[in-house]
Amino acid sequence: TPKPMLPVGDKPLMERVVEQLQSAGIRRVNVTTHFQPEAITEHFGDGKRFGVEIQYVEEEHPLGTAGAIGLLSVTDEPLLVINGDVLTRVDFRAMLDFHDEQKADMTVAVRHYDFQLPYGVVETDGAEISGIVEKPTMKHLIIAGIYLLSPNTCENIPTGVPLDMPELIAKLIADNRRVVCFPIHEYWLDVGQHADYQQAQTDFAGGKTT
Repeated sequence: TPKPMLPVGDKPLMERVVEQLQSAGIRRVNVTTHFQPEAITEHFGDGKRFGVEIQYVEEEHPLGTAGAIGLLSVTDEPLLVINGDVLTRVDFRAMLDFHDEQKADMTVAVRHYDFQLPYGVVETDGAEISGIVEKPTMKHLIIAGIYLLSPNTCENIPTGVPLDMPELIAKLIADNRRVVCFPIHEYWLDVGQHADYQQAQTDFAGGKTT
């Protein structure tokens, strides 16, 4: 089963994403497919049942998290890109407003992530130990798998060439383009591992995902 079609409660994960897009006012949705595309196309069809218009872009070979954008027709509106295995309650309208206010070429949704090292960390000065920090917590901002791209960014993505989002971000920065971050404070979960999927089920049962 493709990860986006794994059930969360009584609906596939991707159906919950599509419903959220529809409620935010988004009507045109492009879905890139590769692994078992029929599992997705047979469920969603043309999207009318879900209040949106769905078009499918099949990748003959995996193009990465950004490469498939090069297969889309460029419009004069910003393009929202979201990974198919992300469960979130982020406010897409607020993200678009922020993107416009910042006059950004690309807005990257980010999330605070804390990780506690299970060991004591040794601080050194040459061979001498100058201190020890016991099991410190590392705090970072991580990419949340949600992006807004301006039309001039989309039109510069090559067609049919594998490209991941971190590569695209690095290229934009190298070209002195404006890339900004949009912190997510709402519920967010990347359903990438078995434990994450179990967490999604628990969160849904507890009402956190709605």
